[in-house]
Amino acid sequence: MKNLKDLLDTNELKSDIRFKKLCINSNDIDPGDVFVALKNSPKRDGNIFIDHAFEKGAVAVLTGIHHANYKKRNIIHVSGLEEKLVDLANKTYKFNQVKKIFGVTGTNGKTSTIHFLKQLHEQLNMKVSFFNSIENGGSGLELKSSKMTTPDIFKLYRFLEISNENNIENSLLEVSSHALHQKRIGDIEIKFKGLTSFSEDHLDYHGNMEKYSKVKESFFDSHDLSLRGYVFNEDNYLGAKLKQKFKNCYSYSFHNKNADVFIHKSSSNQFLLDSEDILPKKINVNFQGDHYFSNLICALLLFWIANQDVDLSSIDIFDLSLPEGRNQKIDFHGRDVFIDFAHTPDALNASLKSLRNTHPGNLICLFGCGGDRDRSKRSKMGKIAENLSDQVFVTNDNPRSEKPEMIVEDILSDCSSKNINVIFDRKEAIFKSLELLLDSKPGSALLIAGKGNESYQEFENGLRKDFSDFKEVMSFKNAI
Repeated sequence: MKNLKDLLDTNELKSDIRFKKLCINSNDIDPGDVFVALKNSPKRDGNIFIDHAFEKGAVAVLTGIHHANYKKRNIIHVSGLEEKLVDLANKTYKFNQVKKIFGVTGTNGKTSTIHFLKQLHEQLNMKVSFFNSIENGGSGLELKSSKMTTPDIFKLYRFLEISNENNIENSLLEVSSHALHQKRIGDIEIKFKGLTSFSEDHLDYHGNMEKYSKVKESFFDSHDLSLRGYVFNEDNYLGAKLKQKFKNCYSYSFHNKNADVFIHKSSSNQFLLDSEDILPKKINVNFQGDHYFSNLICALLLFWIANQDVDLSSIDIFDLSLPEGRNQKIDFHGRDVFIDFAHTPDALNASLKSLRNTHPGNLICLFGCGGDRDRSKRSKMGKIAENLSDQVFVTNDNPRSEKPEMIVEDILSDCSSKNINVIFDRKEAIFKSLELLLDSKPGSALLIAGKGNESYQEFENGLRKDFSDFKEVMSFKNAI
């Protein structure tokens, strides 16, 4: 148990208040916790959930505003609370034994890179914990599904403390641009950092590409230009820029022969590397997609930098797999179905180009765009799908509060619609696309993009309905 007195510089606390953990969301409260009621905006005010927190068993509440009759309950006013979260986290949680913390950011590729890093540690029996957008857990830890890419600051610090309690020295974190902007990673010392990619996304939040770029770049802020713990993908302008700044760090590329690791493609599953013996000269993998191989190189470089006493030849790279919902292949009567999380123009373009190179038959693409998110990418994704696919099915993704008709209108705004089918019901769209695939010649492929491993669709007022692209495909497959 922790003592609230050790956290606060206040005379209001007359006695000890023992607690288990700090929570920003009242739904996360367990008996014995402290609720931190933040007021980030008029629309996001944690103070309206104080009663709920006490009902859930909170022993105290920290708030930045004054409450009437606050002394009747343990409601403690903390001036400038929103600016003190990092200090509170540092005083509450300790994880000094977690000596190697890895952080991976990028528009696309974070989850698969963390997944590869996890497998690299596990192959060599190195204790590791990880937190990505799909799940979190680790050596001896309970495996839990993740609700967001990077958790709030208290959840993240608590996760590292649990890792520490289980004598885990290596921890892997997926770091989103939202988390960077909202300072959710606090001042955690992340020694090993990777940038997987940078392209258009999240402009509904960041406003424009310049601001989005600055947020991503802030993850690598350091006055020590001699650092060697960073890895950059040079096949985007931000990665190339950062490599010029941190010259002693490492980069990889399919296009720049001067990168530390220059990648040549030999076949769909084999790649040759020029890396001055940093990495093996030839790598075979059991998955498809140049962009996923790029993420593997990011993981290998980060692992090599952190563990230079380890012989990489002892690792079975061919045994490394992609996470669920990332280019997940389903054999379909001589044809292939791929379920992929691709939800940005860059990711959709990469996935379709990869399949076009490996499948000589018809290429079918099914996708939608999320509501209440970046509208500017919708027409670009529509054009990409139209240009690279023989047939396109546009359907619902997570419409949220937006009208699906308006989302589809945005998607089709730059398309000729000559090969596009609009079916709003995602299940019906999947079944129709599978029927078309079944009628196509062998060697054809269907890409179901946008949701990957997600097990729901989100509609208005946060309503989530159970839905899995994978389950729908298997239901159709098993019925024929």
